[in-house]
Amino acid sequence: MGKRALAIVFACLLTAFLGVGAQAQSRNKIRIATGGPSLSYFPIYAAVQKGFFARRGFDVEMIQMNATLTAAALLNHAIDYTIIPSAIATAAARGAPAKVIFFASVKLQHTLVVRPDIGSVTDLAGKRIAATGFGNLLAYEIQFLIDRYKLGPKTTIVTAQSALDRLIAIQKGLADGAIIPAPADLKGEEMGLKRLLQMGTVLQIPQAGLAAIDEKIKIKHGEVIEVLKASIEGLDFTLTQPEEATAIIGMDGANSGSSRPKHTSP
Repeated sequence: MGKRALAIVFACLLTAFLGVGAQAQSRNKIRIATGGPSLSYFPIYAAVQKGFFARRGFDVEMIQMNATLTAAALLNHAIDYTIIPSAIATAAARGAPAKVIFFASVKLQHTLVVRPDIGSVTDLAGKRIAATGFGNLLAYEIQFLIDRYKLGPKTTIVTAQSALDRLIAIQKGLADGAIIPAPADLKGEEMGLKRLLQMGTVLQIPQAGLAAIDEKIKIKHGEVIEVLKASIEGLDFTLTQPEEATAIIGMDGANSGSSRPKHTSP
């Protein structure tokens, strides 16, 4: 092979190498806030795992945080999107410049888990029900139960941050019941607790989706559209590929732990 041919080959390889490097550098990193592990946001999680975001040029970091912190984090540009619409929707109703742009779950994926000796919701009158705190979706669900089932003013909300903490609180007698997201409610059954009520059967509100600030929607409209496309593809995958979706859920449940709060796209 002559010098000219070698030069051409070298130039082609260098161009290909630089092209790959430029493509890697052009990937847009986005940070999405999530709550505790829950099936409600699985379509978005599936979109990350299946590479639907990655093939649109996104490097996704999913960051677990307390739901009450997500609105402030979003409004202060600490995150790009949140899949917990309740907090930011409340802030938007009070004038905050943000919008919910997508719903991944239109039915609550939460269960009221109680001590094994509690036979009905009315048995919780005057008892303690655990949530992640006050002023969030779980606290609203508990207040809904108090009002609907006339549990009375002595029925109180106690705080425990994670689903496992709430289950342990019931087991140790620190709480009598708790609102638990799927699939952690199944863990409660393994611990000898009772799954008493599917909250989606009595309270019809959307649960998980995507929210962004108005500035993001206006200035980075193209990014928002591509994020929506990836999310919709994740929702379609969840609906049309139930066996593979179930396998992903099973693998994630088996590996849940310190690795769960953060995920990056492949």
